[in-house]
Amino acid sequence: MNGTVAQLNISRGGIPKLPIPAARITAEGVEGDWQKNRKYHGGPDRALCIYSEELYAWLREEGIDVTNGAVGENLTTRGIDLQKLQPGSQLQIGGDDGCTIEITKVRIPCSQLKKWRGDLPELIVGRSGWMAKVVREGTVQAGDPIRVIRE
Repeated sequence: MNGTVAQLNISRGGIPKLPIPAARITAEGVEGDWQKNRKYHGGPDRALCIYSEELYAWLREEGIDVTNGAVGENLTTRGIDLQKLQPGSQLQIGGDDGCTIEITKVRIPCSQLKKWRGDLPELIVGRSGWMAKVVREGTVQAGDPIRVIRE
């Protein structure tokens, strides 16, 4: 199962996260990204949040007008069925200077998502993306390949 980094996203806290062309991914997450509430967001086991364009397409079919980065993910993917991943799955992102991440837990939908529609957090339960830790730091850019190296 392979895919692509559709978009790399950061913010100074809050959502949406906005696209950047490239960044270094460290054990703390994407350089330049920050979360306001560090009790529930960020940290080594939640360094990255991952969501897919395919899940965004599903939300638009449900009548919710959202685009990449809107739900606060750092990595928007294309071509990988995130529903088939599980805690412990590992992804290689980018080339030789890229990073390796490991899925740690399902992303719990935040109440801030209600800004698009009141029931959005409940609607995406089970389709809410993943949190991941960084196993190997590296540089990632939009368009980089993503390869599942452990399911």
